[in-house]
Amino acid sequence: MTLWTVIRTFLKGSIEAFQSPDGILQRNDFVEVERLGRNRCRVPQEQRERVYDEFLRYQKYLDDHQLWDDCDRVRHLLLRIKESMEVDPDAFGQVQKSKVYVDEVQDYTQLEILLFFYLGGPNGLFLAGDPAQSVVEGTEFRFEEIRSVGHFVGSTIQKPKTVNVNFRSHSGILNCAGGVLDFMFTHFPGTKQLKKDAGLFQGSRPGVLSGASIHQLIILLNEKLKGAVVITHDESALHWRRLLNDYKLVYGIREAKGLEFKTVILLDFFREIPSSLQKPWRELVLDRASDDFERSHPLVGTLLKLLYTGVTRCIEKLFFVETKSSIAGDATMRWLTKKGLDRAAFATRNNINDVEAMSLTSDEFVSDGISNAELAQAVEELDQAQLLLERSIWCFEQTDNIELAVKARIHSSSIEFRLDLQPPYDEKKANDRALIEMRTAQLMESLTKEGFLFEVLNLFSSVTPFLSDYTRVELEKRFIRKVRQAVEV
Repeated sequence: MTLWTVIRTFLKGSIEAFQSPDGILQRNDFVEVERLGRNRCRVPQEQRERVYDEFLRYQKYLDDHQLWDDCDRVRHLLLRIKESMEVDPDAFGQVQKSKVYVDEVQDYTQLEILLFFYLGGPNGLFLAGDPAQSVVEGTEFRFEEIRSVGHFVGSTIQKPKTVNVNFRSHSGILNCAGGVLDFMFTHFPGTKQLKKDAGLFQGSRPGVLSGASIHQLIILLNEKLKGAVVITHDESALHWRRLLNDYKLVYGIREAKGLEFKTVILLDFFREIPSSLQKPWRELVLDRASDDFERSHPLVGTLLKLLYTGVTRCIEKLFFVETKSSIAGDATMRWLTKKGLDRAAFATRNNINDVEAMSLTSDEFVSDGISNAELAQAVEELDQAQLLLERSIWCFEQTDNIELAVKARIHSSSIEFRLDLQPPYDEKKANDRALIEMRTAQLMESLTKEGFLFEVLNLFSSVTPFLSDYTRVELEKRFIRKVRQAVEV
């Protein structure tokens, strides 16, 4: 993870790399700490030669197999835009936007932020983000990076404005999130230190549930906390969905970023901390960390950001649930439930068998269902969109909201059909042109009735290679052209 972050953020994704003829930061510019900045890249100087050697191996693999990574794609897009700005301003004017609004800007590299500057111009760009939620793999973000991009394009950037009133979570959750920030700011000084958020309302402290069995969790989710969102690490989300009887609302923390839920269960977060970091995490939360903690254990900083992001997804009820004892888990539970010198405990211990019923209301189920359905229209990966729609359908079914469930099923049917047309596909079905054309017509009719015009266009793009020339031309002329006009309006 550290190597990929260095490659994506500095060696290929930085302004300095973009200025290089081959789009790669030169070895000396990386190895000599003063050139890139000690606080900007926290890889120790004695390790930078080795890191650069590993990067060259990675780059050779790309070159040998004629591959691009995301940085190559963005760089070449920038070069094309830059050329268009100089050679054909009219063509560039067709893609330039009057305003560009970017949320979660901490997830982007300098190269990607430069793209926003080119498309919106310095006076048409609005960026918002939280460096404490910089959890996307491969990104090491500081707001200073934006100022560097502005300097590169010759623009003066306004001083960032901070918003410290949290309209999502109450003070019980935010106090706990503030405790995580204290660790981050104290032991990872390279992290941008912002004021902690303040809530508009008082609220209950998070609950701690230790030693919960899978059977108890299933009962809890289906009877007492039905509709709650279980958040754990992305790579274990599928595993937990299966263990919890195919419970739909299981999200990885990175996947959940940008979403919000009434009830959040942070499940086995501490037990799943890598074994090599279990003891360092314990030293951190028990206030025994050494002065060089950041240098010795840089990945703990990423874990703190993940934890902070998970906690702040919650609106009302937050639970830390650990199914088994662990070094990091036991220490964290002690820290959460222990009173400090000038504060109350961040959380309270709960008995899993005595947690009061807190099922979501019908309105809250519908709200979660709509959130998942909207997100399904925004994601690019079809399998991810399918999963989001399954969650959406499940939420609508809990309230017997037939109308919304039908809409989500129609959208899901189109996504499923498009997935079937992706390689590797069933050759027999792919060659049955009449079947494909009939199914396409049925789906387009249903999608249009439900107002899914963008999905109509996406479906047409997916089926085009399988249509006869006559069908494709007629469909384009008689129907798709009107849909495009309606979307543009």
